[in-house]
Amino acid sequence: MPNSVTGATSTTPSHPPVAEFVTWLDQRVARIVDDMFAAVVAATPSVVRDDADERLLREALDSHMPLLREAAQAATPRVGVQLGRPAERWARRLARAETDLADLVLAYDAAADVLFSAFAAHLRETRVSDARRAEALETVFDRLFRYLRAACAAATAAYVQEGDLLRQRDASDLRSMMSEVLAGTADIASAEARLGYRFADTHTAFVVWGAHATSAELDRAVARLRAVARPRQLVAVPDGPTAVHGWFSGGEVDGWASGTSGLRLALGSPHQGLAGLRASHQEAAEAWRLATRWVDGPLVRFDEVVVLALADGTPGLAVPWATARLGALADPAHSDLLRTLAIWLAELGSPTRAARRLTVHPNTVVKRLERIATLLPVPLDPRSAVLRVAVELAPLTRG
Repeated sequence: MPNSVTGATSTTPSHPPVAEFVTWLDQRVARIVDDMFAAVVAATPSVVRDDADERLLREALDSHMPLLREAAQAATPRVGVQLGRPAERWARRLARAETDLADLVLAYDAAADVLFSAFAAHLRETRVSDARRAEALETVFDRLFRYLRAACAAATAAYVQEGDLLRQRDASDLRSMMSEVLAGTADIASAEARLGYRFADTHTAFVVWGAHATSAELDRAVARLRAVARPRQLVAVPDGPTAVHGWFSGGEVDGWASGTSGLRLALGSPHQGLAGLRASHQEAAEAWRLATRWVDGPLVRFDEVVVLALADGTPGLAVPWATARLGALADPAHSDLLRTLAIWLAELGSPTRAARRLTVHPNTVVKRLERIATLLPVPLDPRSAVLRVAVELAPLTRG
């Protein structure tokens, strides 16, 4: 009918651009689902391992069809998407099967490619003008792309959430199993199978922790420990959100602290067999406790704090005794001198080796020793057990 303003005939189409897609989709749902299924399996074979996987994938793809229809018709794009139950179940199943998350994303891409290509081919075969075809493609593809991007994000969120739940359950199971092992109530064969760890070996217990550590940082720190020590075996058990306990057999951890984001490592002594595993665990836990109260540095070995561990239970005796033998050196203002003395004693009185560990010139160590000798109430003797014990107890004197 004539336009009242211009007098021109209205050219508004009676058939909106999305109607072509909706009609096409309604007529070919089963075929489209079959084609998408084949494309997903070809692109990501790992997502279909048995008949149950095939059934769930088909149900997931089918559950998207009415949502795709709604998305194409919606003039205002949705920010998020509520997945159908089958699509969410499929994403969670992939997480339980430990399928790579990248395969889930690739599956969505493969299904989208089929949908876009099939509809574009349909428009090419349909007798519509080029302008109308371009309008339909632009409008429909934009809305479908927004939907598929949001749907993939929702599926990814379901996958990640399921993975987190699985890790929490697994960590809880591991903690329960290790508690039974440490308590002596576990069936040894079952415990070894569950942990993937043999008890007839030499064990060094460890604790990795950080006050504000994330699970990802702790995982990287344990991976770093494995890479540095190259042990025969290693097991790690999360202990709350900021710590991991574990054991390894064989290997040294020197250099572990490099690149560990400020995390710390406490080590027990190496011990043999199941009784040794328990003993090393107690030592690592004690080293961890002492490190949070008295001892600095990224790496704390129980061998290095054993005297402190023994004396910590009787500070009323240990503190006055150590203070009397350290004299002015017990003052926090002389921390650098005290550290130099500790390393010099550990290196059996060698200024050269001490300087190497302190990364200073040997003459610097000699000058520091001269200053230390003037502050100490006892002789500066590298063979003195009394001086060694007093230095090891120094953290208590500053409590």
